[in-house]
Amino acid sequence: MRKLLIVENPGYTPAHREELIKKVRAVAPVITVRIATRHLEVDVKTEEDVDVVIEKVEKILGGRLLDVVDITFERVEGGVRRFVELFNAERFWEAHNALEDIWRETRNPTLQGLIMLAAAYVKLQEGSLDKFEKLLQEALGLIQEDVECIKAQEVKRKAEAALLNRSLFKITCS
Repeated sequence: MRKLLIVENPGYTPAHREELIKKVRAVAPVITVRIATRHLEVDVKTEEDVDVVIEKVEKILGGRLLDVVDITFERVEGGVRRFVELFNAERFWEAHNALEDIWRETRNPTLQGLIMLAAAYVKLQEGSLDKFEKLLQEALGLIQEDVECIKAQEVKRKAEAALLNRSLFKITCS
């Protein structure tokens, strides 16, 4: 079973990621850790009692548990609106999965670009600036048309600015 533990961030930045991974791997079967502004994402694969793992992770990281997401099958329901909600909450790994099934059905390049946009921010949370920039540039080339409530040109404008200063932005859903 695979769980994504969303834990309050007591002040870590992506620069702390390697140190945190070592600490949590010493006590729990952690795949990876991603660092957002207000939360940490701890990707755990375990057959152990999840409550025991949560207790260990909270103690090591110094933050309280905010959410637990079952990602055993790496699927997130909800489509475009759920993508926007998750993206704006800096839950980029989940956001990209919210569009995967729709993209597989439609092969819409803009959906692929939005998936890559979220994946770029996963890399930023992991401290991989070169991968962030590369994925974001690829995403910009794919985002061409409005998709449901997302305005392509608005997202592109914000993403281009974010690329220059490696910053976050919010997607408007109108």
